[in-house]
Amino acid sequence: MVYEIKDPNTEEVWSYHIDKRLISFLDKIKERITKKDKDYVLLIDGYEGAGKSTFAQQIARYVDNSLNLNRICMTAEEFKSAVINSGKGQCVIYDEAVTGLTSSDSISRVGKLLKSLMMQMRQKNLFIIVILPIIFDLNKYSVLSRARSFFHIYEKKDRMGYWVGYNRKDLRDLYLKGKKTHSYKVRSYFNGRFYGKYAVDEEKYRKKKEDALMSSDEDNNDEGKGRMYNERKIMMANYYYVLRELKKMTQEDIVKLFKSVKINITQEQLSRIYSDVRKRGLIIPYTL
Repeated sequence: MVYEIKDPNTEEVWSYHIDKRLISFLDKIKERITKKDKDYVLLIDGYEGAGKSTFAQQIARYVDNSLNLNRICMTAEEFKSAVINSGKGQCVIYDEAVTGLTSSDSISRVGKLLKSLMMQMRQKNLFIIVILPIIFDLNKYSVLSRARSFFHIYEKKDRMGYWVGYNRKDLRDLYLKGKKTHSYKVRSYFNGRFYGKYAVDEEKYRKKKEDALMSSDEDNNDEGKGRMYNERKIMMANYYYVLRELKKMTQEDIVKLFKSVKINITQEQLSRIYSDVRKRGLIIPYTL
C-alpha cells in the first residue's frame, strides 16, 4: 500500500509503497520504543545497488517521521554524534556500506560503536539501523546480543527492491549456520518488495554520500603528506584493469570476485580508486 508521512518540522509529505506485513512489523517497533521504554537495533545487508539505503530510509521514516540527513550517518564520528544528540524515540541510520571497505573495518567499527553507545541508545529509546555490506562479517556481540532483527536486500532478475526479514531467533540461526559459507539458506517467510523512492531529499543525500566517499578515499590512501600512495589500492586498480579491459568482465562481477576474497568494496569505490590510480600513472599496461 502507498503510505503518506508528514514531516513534523518541515511539513513535507513523503509518499511511498510499504508492504502491509512490513507495516505491522514496524508498528511493533514503534510500540517497543514509545510504550515499552526500549531501544531497537536493526541490521540490513545486501549487494551494492540492491537498494539497502533506500529501504532503510523508508522504514526509518515510517517509525520516526522527523528523520533528517543529520541522522543518516556515513562515518563513525557522525554516528556517535547523532546518537548523543538525538531526541527520545528518534531513528539513527549508520550506513557502514558507504565507506566500509574491509570486513575487519566493519567488525571493529560497528561492534565497538554499538557496545560503547549502548547506554545512550537505551536511555533515549532509539531506533538504530545499521547498513552493512554483509552480515556475516559483523562480530557475534552485535548480531546476537544487540540486533533484534535483520533484513537481507537482494535483486531478482536484475530488478532491485526485494527484502527478506529475520526475527531474533531466525537471525541467530542464519548467522551461526551461514557464517562459514556466507549462506542465507535459513528460510524466512517474511519477505516482500519495496520501490526505489528516497525518504529524504535525494539530491542532498547523494551529495552527502559523495562527500563521505571522497573523504574516505583520502583518509585511506594518503594518511600523510609525502607518504607513498597505498600499495593495496594500486594492486586493486591494476587487477581491475586486467579483469575489465583484458578479460572483459563486468564491474559487478569484478566486485563479486573481490568480495569472494574478503575485499568488501562497492562499484563506486572501485571506480574512483581506479580513476585515481590511473591519473597518477600507476596502471601497468599489461598484455595477454
